[in-house]
Amino acid sequence: MGTEQPQNESFSLAGTFPHKVRWGAKRSKKDQQPHNVPAPEKGEAEAAPQVPSAERQGQEEYEHKHDSNEGKLDTEISTLEEIREQRTDEDDDTQSLRPSHSHRPHIKERIFSHVDAKGRCRGILAKEAIGNDLDPEDRPFNYWALIRLHLQRPLAEWLGVTVYVFLAVTVNLSVITSENTTGNTNSTYWSTGFAFMLAIYIAGGGSGAFLNPGLTIMLCIFRGFPARRVPVYIFVQVLGAFTGAILAFSIYKDNIMHLDGALIPESTGGAFYTQPEEWISNSTAFVTELLGAAVFGLATLALGDSHNSPPGAGMHAFIFGLLATTVSMSLSYSTGGFFNPARDLGPRLAAIAVGYPTDIFNVRHHWWLWGPWGAGISGALLGGLVYDLCVFKGGESPVNYSFGRWQIERLKQEAGLAHMLGLHGRSKDIESKLESGELSPEPKV
Repeated sequence: MGTEQPQNESFSLAGTFPHKVRWGAKRSKKDQQPHNVPAPEKGEAEAAPQVPSAERQGQEEYEHKHDSNEGKLDTEISTLEEIREQRTDEDDDTQSLRPSHSHRPHIKERIFSHVDAKGRCRGILAKEAIGNDLDPEDRPFNYWALIRLHLQRPLAEWLGVTVYVFLAVTVNLSVITSENTTGNTNSTYWSTGFAFMLAIYIAGGGSGAFLNPGLTIMLCIFRGFPARRVPVYIFVQVLGAFTGAILAFSIYKDNIMHLDGALIPESTGGAFYTQPEEWISNSTAFVTELLGAAVFGLATLALGDSHNSPPGAGMHAFIFGLLATTVSMSLSYSTGGFFNPARDLGPRLAAIAVGYPTDIFNVRHHWWLWGPWGAGISGALLGGLVYDLCVFKGGESPVNYSFGRWQIERLKQEAGLAHMLGLHGRSKDIESKLESGELSPEPKV
C-alpha cells in the first residue's frame, strides 16, 4: 500500500515539482469558456487540473485550498521548529512581514511554527515582534539575515554549484596528476555523481539546486518555473562553476606543474572542461551531448512527477547522483561530456584566468558554444518534450494546453510586445479581451 507524498510548493530537485496553473486560466461553470484569472506569477498560481481527471478537479482544488490553510511550507523540512514568513504565495520572499493584530499596527511580527517531518504546520509556538522602530539590540535578526532573505536563492545555487564543481575538478586532477595511482576513470565517474548528490542536499532547500542552465530553462518551459529567475540562476551557476574550478586549481597547481612543468590543455585541461577525442566527428560529438542532456532532462521530470513513481522523502538527491554517474559512464568517453553548460564554461573561464592558452575557446570551431551549450540546452528541452508527450498528465505543461489556454498565452505575449513598443491602446484592448474572456471558439476536429 503506497503512501501519499506531501505536495511540494517549491521547485527543487530534492523533491517533486508543484502542480500549478501557469497562465491563470480556468473555465467558468456558466459558459465553459476560458477566461483570465489574475495570477501572481507564471508558475505560481492555483493547483493545475489533470487532463484525464476532470471529474476529480473540483475535489483536488478543494483539498488544495484546505491544505494551504496550514501554511505554504516546503515539504522537505525535517526540523521540529522552523522560522517561517507569512506569505501570500511562494514568490513573496522579499515582501515585508505582516502587521500584528495588536493596537500598534506598525509593529510587525515573526512567527515560530511547529513543523512535523512531512513539512506540515502543527501550530504556532511563539510570536515575536520585529520592526524598524525597535532598538538594534532588541531585533531578533541581524542585517545579514535580512539581506540573505532577498538573496537566498542565488546564494544557495552558487554554493551548490561551487561545491559540485570543486569536487568534480579535484577528483579529475587527482587521477590525472597521479597518473592513475589514486584512481581511474571509474573513480571520476562515481565521485562526480556523489558530488552532484551532495550539491543537491546543500542547495535543494534554498534554490532548488538545478545546477544546470539546461535544466533551469527546461523547468521554466515545461513546469512554469518563473522566467524572470532564469538569467539570475544561469549567471550564478556559471559563477559557481568558475569559483569551484579556481579553488580546485589552487590546491593542485603544484601537482600540475610537477607533472607537465606547464599548463597544457591536452594533458590537464580535460579536468576542467570538455574536449572531444580527436577521432570523434563533430556530428557524433553533438549528438552525444544532445542525448546525454536529454536523458538528464527526461529523468529530472520523471523524478519530479508526483503522479509517476517518485523516490521516497530525502532520496531524490541520491537518485540524481546515481543518474549523473550512469550518464557519465555511458556517454562521456567520446566528448568528456558533463552535459551541463555551466560545468563547461565556468571551469573553462577559470582555466584561462589561471594561465591556460586562450585558444581553448577556438577548438573545433568554438566547440564550447555549439557543444555543451547548444546541444546541452537542446537536449534538456528534447528530453522534457518526450517525457510530457509520453507520460505527463499535468495541466502546467504546454504539451497539455487546451486551445483556449494557447489563445490566452498568445494574447498575453501580444499585450507584452505592444506595451514594450509603446502601443498602449493595443495593449489595453488585448487586456480587455482577456478579462472579458472573448476568445475564438475551439476548432472542431
